[in-house]
Amino acid sequence: MKYWYLALGGLLAATAAPAQTTAPTPRRWDTNHNIWLTYSGDARLVGRWGVHTEFQYRRTNGLSDPQQYFYRAGVNYYLPKGVMVTLGGAYLLSLPYGEYPNPGRTFERRIYQLVSLGQQFGRLSLAHRFIQDERWIRAEGEDRYMFQNRSRYRVQLKLALTKPDLGPGTLYALASDEIFMSYGANVEANIFNQNRLYGGLGFQFTDALAVEASYLNQVLQHSDGVVFERNHTAQVSLYFTPDLRSAAQRATD
Repeated sequence: MKYWYLALGGLLAATAAPAQTTAPTPRRWDTNHNIWLTYSGDARLVGRWGVHTEFQYRRTNGLSDPQQYFYRAGVNYYLPKGVMVTLGGAYLLSLPYGEYPNPGRTFERRIYQLVSLGQQFGRLSLAHRFIQDERWIRAEGEDRYMFQNRSRYRVQLKLALTKPDLGPGTLYALASDEIFMSYGANVEANIFNQNRLYGGLGFQFTDALAVEASYLNQVLQHSDGVVFERNHTAQVSLYFTPDLRSAAQRATD
């Protein structure tokens, strides 16, 4: 009988050995301190049509080193009840940074579709934003782009502090959270791509001009699923939203 116990023990040891060799790799955290300077414009041109323009100048180690350069443009269509849809494109150049950097520069081209919904409740403004990205990514030295899909959702709150609404001359507080999920044949271990949690203050100078200063806590997962960035970022943003339509067209809203 003891031979059966020995055989059973050997079988259990053999099956346990692979489990020990496939233990998950511990996460590695990479903390960075960044500064992002951004411009975002949404200009209404004629009827329900408008245009979006955006540029982000991203630095790391404070302002010492370049991190990313981001450009985005699109065509807006404004629907009733605070709904806007956008179709556009973007370009992102990323440079190596952090303790676990990419070996070289990374180039990204993307097409995106956006739907936003804004609601006003007295002093409080609530906005939802959905973005679908089709991304083509190429690392320096590679000869082809890798395609990925990514879906994003952001909820944002703004609270007027000095006036009963978010009109001109108003100081306001803001908070938002945005989650990014990647998927597709070329997505390996980072289905969760990143999360961005914001908080800050803004000032509405005119109906068309606002400035915000905010803190961004960003958690970003690398493609290997092992390295996670924890990025502490100070962001200063300029928003320009002119309405260039005729007075008669504005009156129809």
